[in-house]
This record gives sequence, C-alpha cells and structure tokens, in this order.
Amino acid sequence: MKQAWIKAFAGKLAATGALLLFLVLVPSAAAGMLPLWAVLLLGAAGVLVLNAACGVLLPEEHPERQPAARPREVPLRVVRGGRAA
Repeated sequence: MKQAWIKAFAGKLAATGALLLFLVLVPSAAAGMLPLWAVLLLGAAGVLVLNAACGVLLPEEHPERQPAARPREVPLRVVRGGRAA
C-alpha cells in the first residue's frame, strides 16, 4: 500500500515538475535568454520525464480478462413487403 502511494506521489511530482519546466522554458526561449540548443535539450528532457510520469500513473493492464460476449445471432426472415422482420 505504501509503495503504491509513494509511486503515485513521485509520478505526480515528476509530472508537475515537467510542466513547470515548460512554463518557464517557453517564455525564456521567446525572450532569447536561453540558446536554442539548451531549449531543445531541456524540452526533450521534459518530454521524457512527462512520459515516464504518465507511465507510472497509468493503471496496470489485466490481459487475463475475458473478452466481451458475442451478441446472439438472430436469423432474419423476409416477410410481406420485402422487409426483414
């Protein structure tokens, strides 16, 4: 229980940090305070951190679940007027 809580907290913290990085990175790049190579490097690092945080926060998949039941096939018959009933 505690491990799952710590994992979720760390994922949320990393996601918040990456979003704050983008919030600071965009205006500083627009103002010319950072060189282009630094903006690209920090942007790529932010995307990787955000991707990892989202991967941590996603629920686990359960592939052993049964597929949904197929609907029953009902035979159609043509009645007077050429319409299927």
